[in-house]
Amino acid sequence: MLNIFKNSLTGNEMYLHEKKVEIPKLTPDRWKKLFEKVDMLPGLIVQVLLAPKKDFYTVVVSACQLALDEVAEIVALLSDVDVEYIRKNVALHEIIEFLTKTVQRNKLDEMAKNLKSLLPQQTEE
Repeated sequence: MLNIFKNSLTGNEMYLHEKKVEIPKLTPDRWKKLFEKVDMLPGLIVQVLLAPKKDFYTVVVSACQLALDEVAEIVALLSDVDVEYIRKNVALHEIIEFLTKTVQRNKLDEMAKNLKSLLPQQTEE
C-alpha cells in the first residue's frame, strides 16, 4: 500500500520500501560501526581481481551474492531498519539511492579530497 504522506518528506528523508528513513549523518560513532561492518568487501574485490580466467564468472557471481548481503547489512546499520526487512522488501535501486544520498549528505567526495591534501606530498626523483 502506498503511503499517502510520501510527499511530506524532508530533504534528508526517503523511503526504503514502505519505511521512512533519515539519510544519516556519519558521526565518529557511526563511522566506527560502519568500518566494523565493511570487512568483507575489500577481500571480495581482491578475489575477483585475482580470479583465474577460467573461473572468473563463477567468482564474480559468488562475490556479488556475498556483497549484496554485506550491502544490506550496511544499509540496515545506517538506516536503523532491520536487515531482513531490507533483504526481503527493499529494491536495489532504493538501496543505491540511499547510499548515494548518504555520500552526498556527508560530502564524502569532498572529504576524500581534503584527506588526501593532508597527506605528505611525495616528490619524484
